[in-house]
Amino acid sequence: MPKLFVLFISFLLYVSGVSQENVMLTYTGNMGVFISGGEDSVLIDGLHTKYGDDYLFPPKKMVNKINTDLKPNAILFTHYHGDHFSAQLTKEYLELNTMAFLYGASQITNNFHGFRNRVITIKTDNYSKQTSKLNGITITSFKINHAGKRHISVENIGYIVHINKKKILHVGDTNWLEKINLFDILKLQDEAIDIAILPYWMLLPDNASELIKKYINPKQVIATHISPSIKEKELLELKNRYPKTYFFNTLEQQIQL
Repeated sequence: MPKLFVLFISFLLYVSGVSQENVMLTYTGNMGVFISGGEDSVLIDGLHTKYGDDYLFPPKKMVNKINTDLKPNAILFTHYHGDHFSAQLTKEYLELNTMAFLYGASQITNNFHGFRNRVITIKTDNYSKQTSKLNGITITSFKINHAGKRHISVENIGYIVHINKKKILHVGDTNWLEKINLFDILKLQDEAIDIAILPYWMLLPDNASELIKKYINPKQVIATHISPSIKEKELLELKNRYPKTYFFNTLEQQIQL
């Protein structure tokens, strides 16, 4: 009997250990993703309001759920554009969750002088990686240029969230930008990325698969920033072209990895 009991306890510990290594990703609109490893969690680009018909956004019910149920340890923003960030919703979150931290570039954090002890400003004067620890999470932040010449002044931040032995990369509104050798500089392929969260347009070049492998080399890709008005045929073609890629285009869509 004692031997059977020991085996049973060992099995429970094994199952518990496996579950603790899982990561749940929940889609909150546009590029918004809630990343949970159980007791520890972060939200990236998840608090914003309606920006236009081409952008999904978290409705009031979901915002309430984020504020009172999900309650991430930290809210991270890649940049200040309205389809990624709302100053008002962010302020409300920080007021309700007094232990939560805010991460972003100065174009975002300059709005939150009253929360300075909980605000982490990411430097963008160079591409150096900046790492901090928060409970069981390690967050690595770095400058990664915004796509498009008209957005050259936008401070876009990339994040690598290390949680439950998995590394999740979120790049915000970037592109391959090979003219400035952006990904050669970042050397993300050396980071052992498990999951790369990319805007869907990074999958559009004919050699996108090669670029992803060369510059990031993730085990899994999640495509985001998909317009709710995208033609069904166009989305289906992308899914057929990348059968192993997850496509986030439905609010509260979840993936456990």
